[in-house]
Amino acid sequence: MKQNIKKSVERRLAIVAGQVKGVRDMVDREQYCVDIITQIEAVREALSGVGNLVLRNHLETHIAHSIRHGNEKKATAEILKIYKLGQK
Repeated sequence: MKQNIKKSVERRLAIVAGQVKGVRDMVDREQYCVDIITQIEAVREALSGVGNLVLRNHLETHIAHSIRHGNEKKATAEILKIYKLGQK
């Protein structure tokens, strides 16, 4: 993984971990359900951002490598696999 992306992923994952702990604390304190759901959605968005960074890394490294070395079929198959995962 590219070092700049890795650092960003690690930083964002630390933030997500803090957000999840915050949600757990909200549940323990029996806070208003809508507030808990709002925080859960924030966690989902943060994880989506992490996923986007990992995807960017994969495209810039593995997919680009496959294309440069004449393995377009493998690159296409991986892109389609990732696309299908996003459809779930």
